[in-house]
Amino acid sequence: MNNIRQTIRLRIAVGCLGELDGSPWWPSSFLGPHAAAFLSPVFGSRTTIAQYQGIVEAACRAHDEKIGVGRVFHLFRLPEATERRISGCLDNQVAENLKECFASREWAERVLASLAKGDGNVKPGPFRLGTADVLDAPGGVALIAAAYRSAFRAGIKCYPYFSGR
Repeated sequence: MNNIRQTIRLRIAVGCLGELDGSPWWPSSFLGPHAAAFLSPVFGSRTTIAQYQGIVEAACRAHDEKIGVGRVFHLFRLPEATERRISGCLDNQVAENLKECFASREWAERVLASLAKGDGNVKPGPFRLGTADVLDAPGGVALIAAAYRSAFRAGIKCYPYFSGR
């Protein structure tokens, strides 16, 4: 379960940085200054969950466009069983983390730093980190976090992915 919580935190951090970056990775404004006002009449108390889902979907589309869809996985499109476990944890964690993220971009950078173990070797565009088995391994989240952290620090857009099992 801890791996799932780390994955949620990583999605939020990468989603925040990808949307708020000086050169955004995807064209969405779920964290923009008027997003909550626009979404709250429809979603009410679940507005932050809607913002999370919007960020995940926008990032997923950007990754799918670069990587492709099929027997590959990435941070925003994980195996079905993992996605179900994430859905079961959302209400407890997302609202708190998103509110912190709204407060500052530095929050997202701190999350990446805390989850990453070292720096990843990244290059622009899609690149394979291994097989999908790595996603469930103890260091899987750290590997993904290191790749994104290095990319944001270097100012490049990378799309790390995993091939099917």
